[in-house]
Amino acid sequence: MYSSLSTLPPAALRVPYALGAPGALRVLVPAALLVALLAIACGSDSPEVSIRPIGGSATAAPDASPNATGSATASASAEAVELPFAPTNRVGGGLLVAEYLAGGLADIEGCLPELVNDWELSPVEGDRCALGDIDADGRDELIYVVSVDGDPAPAGDVWFFDDAEGSYRLLTSARALANEILAGVNIEGLVDLTGDGFPEAVISSQTCAGDRCTTGFVIASRHRGLAIEDLAPDDLAAGSREGLTFEDASGDQLTDLVVRREPESDDPTAGPQRGVSLVVSWTGLRFRADEDPDDPAFLIHLVQDADDAYRGGDLVAASDLYLQAAADGALRDWKAEQGERAGRFELAPYSLFRAALAAQRSGDRQGALDLLDRAFSGHQDSVMGLAAGVYLQAFQNGATAGSACQQTEQYLTRLQSVYDEVWDYGFANPTHPITSLCR
Repeated sequence: MYSSLSTLPPAALRVPYALGAPGALRVLVPAALLVALLAIACGSDSPEVSIRPIGGSATAAPDASPNATGSATASASAEAVELPFAPTNRVGGGLLVAEYLAGGLADIEGCLPELVNDWELSPVEGDRCALGDIDADGRDELIYVVSVDGDPAPAGDVWFFDDAEGSYRLLTSARALANEILAGVNIEGLVDLTGDGFPEAVISSQTCAGDRCTTGFVIASRHRGLAIEDLAPDDLAAGSREGLTFEDASGDQLTDLVVRREPESDDPTAGPQRGVSLVVSWTGLRFRADEDPDDPAFLIHLVQDADDAYRGGDLVAASDLYLQAAADGALRDWKAEQGERAGRFELAPYSLFRAALAAQRSGDRQGALDLLDRAFSGHQDSVMGLAAGVYLQAFQNGATAGSACQQTEQYLTRLQSVYDEVWDYGFANPTHPITSLCR
């Protein structure tokens, strides 16, 4: 941009003026003298001279002429930056948009509808833009979703622009934070997840294979330093999600990101599936994602909860859950719904058997004997009831827990195909190898 000549020092104010006939010597006359000469020639007591930089593209000096109009507007519009033409790579055009924002013509409150139209951006499911103090400087930054047509999900990015005092410079983008190409991006919310009083920007993206998409996340935050960074856990992938909320699901008085996950597969051979939510919570150093399964709707899932507690070493909780499963008559029986022999015939003795093992490990020998007897005597028409009988007999004969377990495994090995059928609940559910029964 040219500077207005009115701001230059007097020695520099020189304008070309020809004296004499063509071919005569041309000299530079001081501007003040020129003004006086012009006044005399025109017979005016108050000469009006407007000096404009050569080239005519810079800001003009204000014109005091009664006929001059809109000089202030002309000055402002000359500094304004028009919306640039869409680059070949629209997703990478953040720097161009930053200059446009700083030019003062952008409809920021309307989320730049002119940019959406002129650059032919693809629709987004959520908000096109959001304002929030991401960098904790007391002023709101602009967060903007750019998206272009793509299959199966639109390619896109989320740009982070500084505030007006920072001239809307481009701070970073979701792609830069995640260090990967993103598609199907959406701003899920600006929420304080760390408890420092400033929001994190939660951004989702889609990775699709065929007609199934996995949801990934960027959690953009400045909590740990001067730069905005992605604090999302490395293992945070929600599969196909059903919904998303922000709530204190972990009970730590901080807001959590809670992602409701759809079943992993719609294949009937997957077996009974259970609703699960991912709870992303702040630990004070980083975010952590934990699975929070729904309450069981199927009996097999209650048994799995008991197994998880048993393997985790919580023998009291495991025993309570096993006994609940052994007595349950309300939860759905998936095998019965498939027209097969009801799963309760095997899950009930299995649960009593495992409750007995929990009692044995807790030092309650008599309690273990009583539960093994219940499992065997009440379920002799089941594979798991017979297995409990083998263990009970070895235990009564003075065998150690390891020896009793080995004898039980040897017995079940002869019934391998029947045992496998007992535990066939589809590929979406855990397997139960014989070696996992009592070890």
